[in-house]
Amino acid sequence: MTLAALALAAASQSGFVTLTLENDFFAGYDRHYTNGLQVAWTHGPDVVYAIGQRIYTPADTGRELPDPADRPYAGWLYGLADIRRQHGDATDHLAITAGIVGPASGARRTQSAAHRLLQEEPSQGWSSQLRNEPTLGLGFERTWPSMMRTRIASQSLDFSPRFGVTIGNALTYANVGAVVRFGQNLPSDVPAYHISLGPSRDGYRGTPVRGWYLWTGVDGRAVARNIFLDGNSTGDSPSVGRKPYGYDVQGGIVYATPGMRIGFSVVRRSREFDGQASADRFGQLTASWAY
Repeated sequence: MTLAALALAAASQSGFVTLTLENDFFAGYDRHYTNGLQVAWTHGPDVVYAIGQRIYTPADTGRELPDPADRPYAGWLYGLADIRRQHGDATDHLAITAGIVGPASGARRTQSAAHRLLQEEPSQGWSSQLRNEPTLGLGFERTWPSMMRTRIASQSLDFSPRFGVTIGNALTYANVGAVVRFGQNLPSDVPAYHISLGPSRDGYRGTPVRGWYLWTGVDGRAVARNIFLDGNSTGDSPSVGRKPYGYDVQGGIVYATPGMRIGFSVVRRSREFDGQASADRFGQLTASWAY
């Protein structure tokens, strides 16, 4: 067995924790999908558990009565379990998500605390947020890591397509996309955490040697249900006219070693509802380390 293989085997026996922060502040915005925080950890080589919270607001947070034509206030607190299986050159992920939307998510308290810490004005319209509603979702994704790969001088370039389906009362959509990476000693992830409409699924498991890469990707989707736009499943609640199709354009940079990884990405998300003035942008910061 080579030294690289020994290093990868040792890394894969370690547990990894991954902290993911998504925020529109990274892209100079403060609207719509405004913050997401997730902590994930690997359990053996093929299972990832995660807990997270997401916060959504309209563009104008100074109004006590929010604009009915803008995205509603909403929060989501969730737990996730992801199971990975290898099938030849493809990697499958089956994810189960359970959570709560509404005041019980704690989103209002989280944002208010952050605004006090940063000495920013609080959002005024949280009394109009979506009602409490339990959520349950099932997601499947298949990826072909490094399906095409070549070298340019001393660096590597690879291409990894994917498709997925998510079904649930919070989110129901199908997506298809691909990631292109360029760098040195590319680790076997795709990529640090590709950004999706639903929660990040996969975790880090180490890499044989130190490496880095730049990446870019695109993700198209057909959306049948988005509670954060459509409103609660029953009864009256704030809502907007959801667009049935959308896409993301993404890009970032990753640095990885056998025992840690750090990455930063930016995503441009197409308009998600009727009357939305422009596409949204937000950033994602991830850090993984062995324990």
